[in-house]
Amino acid sequence: MIKPTLSVIIPMRDNVPQLWIEALSKVEGNVEFILVYPPEVPLLNHDDSRIRQIVSSLRGEVIQRITALLNASGTYVLSINCDEYLYPKIEKVVLEYFQRFPNSSLFKLRQKFYPYGNQEKLLEEWEAVTNIENIQVRRGQDHHLPTTETLQEIPICPLENPLNLFCLIKDRRDHHGPHQENFDKKVWKNSLVQEQLNDIVKLFTLLGPFKYVPFWCSDRLLGLSMQAKLYTKGLATKGDIIGHILPFPEQFRTENNPPEFRYNTTNRRYVLAECLLLKLYPQYGYFWNLVLASLKNLVRIKSGKNK
Repeated sequence: MIKPTLSVIIPMRDNVPQLWIEALSKVEGNVEFILVYPPEVPLLNHDDSRIRQIVSSLRGEVIQRITALLNASGTYVLSINCDEYLYPKIEKVVLEYFQRFPNSSLFKLRQKFYPYGNQEKLLEEWEAVTNIENIQVRRGQDHHLPTTETLQEIPICPLENPLNLFCLIKDRRDHHGPHQENFDKKVWKNSLVQEQLNDIVKLFTLLGPFKYVPFWCSDRLLGLSMQAKLYTKGLATKGDIIGHILPFPEQFRTENNPPEFRYNTTNRRYVLAECLLLKLYPQYGYFWNLVLASLKNLVRIKSGKNK
Protein backbone atom coordinates (compact mmCIF):
# COMPACT_ATOMS: atom_id res chain seq x y z
CA MET A 1 0.00 0.00 0.00
CA ILE A 2 1.18 3.52 -0.73
CA LYS A 3 1.51 5.93 2.20
CA PRO A 4 -1.91 5.85 3.90
CA THR A 5 -4.01 8.98 4.04
CA LEU A 6 -5.28 7.98 7.48
CA SER A 7 -4.04 5.62 10.19
CA VAL A 8 -6.78 4.38 12.53
CA ILE A 9 -5.29 3.05 15.76
CA ILE A 10 -7.33 0.80 18.05
CA PRO A 11 -6.45 -0.75 21.45
CA MET A 12 -8.13 -4.16 21.60
CA ARG A 13 -9.62 -6.15 24.47
CA ASP A 14 -11.03 -9.61 25.04
CA ASN A 15 -14.18 -10.90 23.30
CA VAL A 16 -14.46 -8.39 20.44
CA PRO A 17 -16.98 -9.90 17.98
CA GLN A 18 -15.88 -10.99 14.50
CA LEU A 19 -18.65 -8.79 13.14
CA TRP A 20 -16.71 -5.71 14.25
CA ILE A 21 -13.59 -6.39 12.17
CA GLU A 22 -15.77 -7.27 9.17
CA ALA A 23 -17.41 -3.84 9.48
CA LEU A 24 -13.96 -2.24 9.78
CA SER A 25 -12.99 -3.73 6.40
CA LYS A 26 -15.90 -1.89 4.78
CA VAL A 27 -14.18 1.46 5.35
CA GLU A 28 -13.09 2.63 1.90
CA GLY A 29 -9.88 4.08 0.54
CA ASN A 30 -6.25 4.40 1.48
CA VAL A 31 -6.73 3.82 5.21
CA GLU A 32 -4.62 1.60 7.47
CA PHE A 33 -5.85 0.04 10.72
CA ILE A 34 -3.45 -0.79 13.56
CA LEU A 35 -4.96 -3.07 16.20
CA VAL A 36 -2.92 -3.64 19.37
CA TYR A 37 -3.99 -6.56 21.56
CA PRO A 38 -3.13 -7.24 25.20
CA PRO A 39 -1.08 -10.40 25.84
CA GLU A 40 -2.78 -13.78 25.36
CA VAL A 41 -5.86 -12.42 23.57
CA PRO A 42 -6.62 -14.25 20.27
CA LEU A 43 -6.36 -12.18 17.08
CA LEU A 44 -9.47 -11.73 14.96
CA ASN A 45 -9.53 -13.30 11.49
CA HIS A 46 -9.58 -11.05 8.42
CA ASP A 47 -8.42 -10.89 4.81
CA ASP A 48 -7.86 -7.11 4.59
CA SER A 49 -4.21 -6.22 3.89
CA ARG A 50 -4.80 -2.76 5.40
CA ILE A 51 -5.30 -4.26 8.88
CA ARG A 52 -2.17 -4.77 10.99
CA GLN A 53 -2.46 -6.68 14.27
CA ILE A 54 0.13 -6.33 17.03
CA VAL A 55 0.35 -8.03 20.42
CA SER A 56 1.52 -5.67 23.16
CA SER A 57 4.04 -6.86 25.75
CA LEU A 58 1.80 -5.41 28.48
CA ARG A 59 -1.92 -4.98 29.03
CA GLY A 60 -3.04 -1.39 29.44
CA GLU A 61 -4.78 1.39 27.54
CA VAL A 62 -1.72 3.66 27.53
CA ILE A 63 0.84 1.13 26.28
CA GLN A 64 -1.54 -0.35 23.68
CA ARG A 65 -2.56 3.02 22.25
CA ILE A 66 0.96 4.42 22.17
CA THR A 67 2.30 1.21 20.56
CA ALA A 68 -0.32 1.64 17.84
CA LEU A 69 0.55 5.31 17.34
CA LEU A 70 4.27 4.53 17.04
CA ASN A 71 3.40 2.19 14.16
CA ALA A 72 1.08 4.65 12.39
CA SER A 73 2.41 5.73 8.99
CA GLY A 74 -0.52 7.78 7.64
CA THR A 75 -0.53 11.51 6.95
CA TYR A 76 -3.31 11.79 9.54
CA VAL A 77 -4.13 9.62 12.55
CA LEU A 78 -7.35 8.78 14.41
CA SER A 79 -7.69 6.90 17.70
CA ILE A 80 -10.90 4.95 18.39
CA ASN A 81 -11.95 1.92 20.46
CA CYS A 82 -12.87 -1.63 19.54
CA ASP A 83 -16.56 -1.04 20.17
CA GLU A 84 -16.80 1.73 17.58
CA TYR A 85 -17.77 1.69 13.90
CA LEU A 86 -16.39 4.18 11.36
CA TYR A 87 -18.17 6.00 8.55
CA PRO A 88 -17.09 4.09 5.39
CA LYS A 89 -16.11 7.26 3.53
CA ILE A 90 -14.02 8.72 6.37
CA GLU A 91 -10.98 9.21 4.09
CA LYS A 92 -13.02 11.55 1.88
CA VAL A 93 -14.05 13.58 4.94
CA VAL A 94 -10.43 13.86 6.11
CA LEU A 95 -9.20 15.09 2.73
CA GLU A 96 -12.04 17.61 2.39
CA TYR A 97 -11.47 19.01 5.88
CA PHE A 98 -7.73 19.60 5.58
CA GLN A 99 -8.13 20.98 2.08
CA ARG A 100 -10.42 23.68 3.50
CA PHE A 101 -8.47 24.16 6.76
CA PRO A 102 -4.81 23.34 5.97
CA ASN A 103 -3.57 25.16 9.08
CA SER A 104 -5.75 23.17 11.49
CA SER A 105 -4.10 20.56 13.70
CA LEU A 106 -7.18 18.39 14.21
CA PHE A 107 -10.91 17.95 13.79
CA LYS A 108 -13.36 16.05 15.98
CA LEU A 109 -15.81 13.45 14.70
CA ARG A 110 -19.47 13.33 15.67
CA GLN A 111 -20.44 10.30 17.71
CA LYS A 112 -23.71 8.37 18.10
CA PHE A 113 -24.26 5.81 20.89
CA TYR A 114 -26.06 2.47 20.63
CA PRO A 115 -27.03 -0.03 23.34
CA TYR A 116 -24.93 -3.15 23.65
CA GLY A 117 -26.01 -5.99 21.36
CA ASN A 118 -27.92 -3.85 18.85
CA GLN A 119 -25.78 -4.88 15.86
CA GLU A 120 -28.60 -4.32 13.40
CA LYS A 121 -28.71 -0.60 14.19
CA LEU A 122 -24.92 -0.30 14.32
CA LEU A 123 -24.63 -1.70 10.80
CA GLU A 124 -27.51 0.17 9.22
CA GLU A 125 -26.91 2.39 6.20
CA TRP A 126 -24.87 5.53 6.91
CA GLU A 127 -26.25 8.93 6.03
CA ALA A 128 -23.88 10.77 3.67
CA VAL A 129 -21.75 13.51 5.24
CA THR A 130 -22.10 16.90 3.57
CA ASN A 131 -19.08 18.21 1.67
CA ILE A 132 -16.99 20.11 4.24
CA GLU A 133 -16.66 23.06 1.87
CA ASN A 134 -20.42 23.65 2.07
CA ILE A 135 -20.78 23.66 5.87
CA GLN A 136 -21.02 26.96 7.75
CA VAL A 137 -18.50 27.67 10.53
CA ARG A 138 -19.90 28.46 13.97
CA ARG A 139 -17.59 30.87 15.76
CA GLY A 140 -17.59 31.66 19.46
CA GLN A 141 -19.94 34.61 19.09
CA ASP A 142 -22.41 32.80 16.83
CA HIS A 143 -24.73 31.65 19.59
CA HIS A 144 -27.71 31.67 17.23
CA LEU A 145 -26.24 28.91 15.04
CA PRO A 146 -26.88 25.26 16.01
CA THR A 147 -23.75 23.37 17.08
CA THR A 148 -24.96 20.09 15.55
CA GLU A 149 -25.34 21.53 12.03
CA THR A 150 -22.20 23.65 11.74
CA LEU A 151 -18.42 23.37 12.00
CA GLN A 152 -17.87 24.39 15.61
CA GLU A 153 -14.50 25.99 16.39
CA ILE A 154 -12.11 24.35 18.87
CA PRO A 155 -9.85 26.87 20.66
CA ILE A 156 -6.61 25.66 22.20
CA CYS A 157 -6.75 24.82 25.90
CA PRO A 158 -5.91 27.81 28.15
CA LEU A 159 -2.66 26.24 29.29
CA GLU A 160 -1.30 29.57 30.51
CA ASN A 161 -3.88 29.79 33.29
CA PRO A 162 -2.10 30.55 36.57
CA LEU A 163 -1.50 27.95 39.27
CA ASN A 164 -4.45 27.87 41.70
CA LEU A 165 -3.70 26.09 45.00
CA PHE A 166 -7.41 26.21 45.86
CA CYS A 167 -7.85 23.30 43.42
CA LEU A 168 -6.75 21.12 46.36
CA ILE A 169 -9.86 22.04 48.36
CA LYS A 170 -12.35 23.48 45.88
CA ASP A 171 -13.76 22.32 42.55
CA ARG A 172 -11.55 23.27 39.63
CA ARG A 173 -13.12 25.67 37.12
CA ASP A 174 -10.36 26.68 34.69
CA HIS A 175 -11.06 23.65 32.47
CA HIS A 176 -14.57 24.83 31.59
CA GLY A 177 -15.14 26.21 28.09
CA PRO A 178 -15.28 25.15 24.44
CA HIS A 179 -11.70 23.79 24.33
CA GLN A 180 -11.03 20.04 24.15
CA GLU A 181 -8.67 18.12 26.45
CA ASN A 182 -8.85 14.64 24.91
CA PHE A 183 -7.02 13.03 22.01
CA ASP A 184 -9.44 10.29 20.93
CA LYS A 185 -12.24 10.65 18.35
CA LYS A 186 -10.21 13.36 16.61
CA VAL A 187 -8.20 13.26 13.39
CA TRP A 188 -4.74 14.77 13.98
CA LYS A 189 -1.82 15.61 11.72
CA ASN A 190 0.43 12.63 12.30
CA SER A 191 3.70 14.53 11.90
CA LEU A 192 2.85 16.49 15.07
CA VAL A 193 1.76 13.33 16.89
CA GLN A 194 4.99 11.45 16.13
CA GLU A 195 7.08 14.37 17.33
CA GLN A 196 5.17 14.49 20.63
CA LEU A 197 5.31 10.70 21.10
CA ASN A 198 9.08 10.86 21.04
CA ASP A 199 8.98 13.13 24.10
CA ILE A 200 6.36 11.04 25.94
CA VAL A 201 8.05 7.67 25.44
CA LYS A 202 11.28 8.99 26.96
CA LEU A 203 9.36 9.67 30.18
CA PHE A 204 8.63 5.96 30.65
CA THR A 205 12.27 5.21 31.50
CA LEU A 206 12.86 5.67 35.22
CA LEU A 207 16.39 4.30 35.55
CA GLY A 208 18.21 1.96 33.19
CA PRO A 209 15.94 -1.03 32.49
CA PHE A 210 13.23 0.16 34.91
CA LYS A 211 10.13 1.56 33.18
CA TYR A 212 6.90 3.19 34.32
CA VAL A 213 3.86 3.12 32.05
CA PRO A 214 0.48 4.24 33.47
CA PHE A 215 -2.42 1.87 32.83
CA TRP A 216 -5.07 4.52 32.05
CA CYS A 217 -5.43 8.06 30.73
CA SER A 218 -3.63 8.18 27.37
CA ASP A 219 -6.62 10.15 26.06
CA ARG A 220 -6.06 13.25 28.18
CA LEU A 221 -2.28 12.79 28.39
CA LEU A 222 -1.94 12.82 24.60
CA GLY A 223 -4.57 15.49 23.95
CA LEU A 224 -3.11 18.01 26.37
CA SER A 225 0.53 17.28 25.56
CA MET A 226 -0.22 17.75 21.86
CA GLN A 227 -1.62 21.21 22.59
CA ALA A 228 1.36 22.06 24.78
CA LYS A 229 3.58 21.06 21.86
CA LEU A 230 1.70 23.53 19.63
CA TYR A 231 2.34 26.24 22.24
CA THR A 232 6.05 25.52 22.63
CA LYS A 233 6.64 25.27 18.86
CA GLY A 234 4.92 28.63 18.33
CA LEU A 235 2.22 27.02 16.17
CA ALA A 236 -0.55 28.32 18.43
CA THR A 237 -1.00 30.97 21.10
CA LYS A 238 -3.68 31.68 23.70
CA GLY A 239 -7.17 31.76 22.14
CA ASP A 240 -6.13 30.36 18.75
CA ILE A 241 -8.49 28.03 16.90
CA ILE A 242 -6.74 24.68 16.33
CA GLY A 243 -9.60 22.73 14.73
CA HIS A 244 -13.35 22.12 14.44
CA ILE A 245 -16.09 19.73 15.54
CA LEU A 246 -17.95 18.27 12.59
CA PRO A 247 -21.74 18.44 12.43
CA PHE A 248 -24.14 15.48 12.25
CA PRO A 249 -24.83 13.02 10.68
CA GLU A 250 -22.39 11.00 12.77
CA GLN A 251 -19.01 9.84 11.45
CA PHE A 252 -18.67 6.99 13.96
CA ARG A 253 -20.96 4.88 16.10
CA THR A 254 -20.21 3.56 19.58
CA GLU A 255 -21.67 0.40 21.05
CA ASN A 256 -21.95 0.51 24.83
CA ASN A 257 -19.69 -2.00 26.58
CA PRO A 258 -21.08 -5.41 27.54
CA PRO A 259 -21.82 -5.79 31.28
CA GLU A 260 -18.54 -7.61 31.97
CA PHE A 261 -16.53 -4.66 30.52
CA ARG A 262 -18.22 -1.77 32.29
CA TYR A 263 -15.21 -0.44 34.11
CA ASN A 264 -15.58 1.58 37.27
CA THR A 265 -14.09 4.88 36.08
CA THR A 266 -14.04 6.36 39.59
CA ASN A 267 -11.24 3.95 40.50
CA ARG A 268 -8.92 4.91 37.67
CA ARG A 269 -5.84 6.67 38.94
CA TYR A 270 -5.72 9.38 36.27
CA VAL A 271 -3.17 11.41 38.18
CA LEU A 272 -0.52 8.71 37.56
CA ALA A 273 -0.53 9.72 33.89
CA GLU A 274 -1.21 13.41 34.40
CA CYS A 275 2.00 13.84 36.40
CA LEU A 276 3.82 13.11 33.15
CA LEU A 277 2.36 16.35 31.78
CA LEU A 278 4.05 18.26 34.59
CA LYS A 279 7.34 16.54 33.88
CA LEU A 280 7.14 17.54 30.21
CA TYR A 281 5.64 21.01 30.60
CA PRO A 282 6.06 22.37 34.16
CA GLN A 283 5.59 25.93 32.90
CA TYR A 284 1.82 25.60 32.39
CA GLY A 285 -0.45 26.34 35.37
CA TYR A 286 -3.32 24.47 33.69
CA PHE A 287 -1.44 21.18 34.21
CA TRP A 288 -0.67 21.98 37.85
CA ASN A 289 -4.34 22.68 38.49
CA LEU A 290 -5.29 19.43 36.75
CA VAL A 291 -2.96 17.37 38.95
CA LEU A 292 -4.02 19.16 42.15
CA ALA A 293 -7.70 18.51 41.34
CA SER A 294 -6.95 14.86 40.57
CA LEU A 295 -5.11 14.44 43.88
CA LYS A 296 -8.08 15.95 45.71
CA ASN A 297 -10.45 13.53 43.96
CA LEU A 298 -8.15 10.59 44.76
CA VAL A 299 -8.18 11.49 48.47
CA ARG A 300 -11.98 11.85 48.31
CA ILE A 301 -12.34 8.36 46.75
CA LYS A 302 -10.07 6.78 49.37
CA SER A 303 -11.91 8.55 52.20
CA GLY A 304 -15.20 7.24 50.85
CA LYS A 305 -13.84 3.69 50.78
CA ASN A 306 -12.56 3.96 54.35
CA LYS A 307 -16.02 4.98 55.49
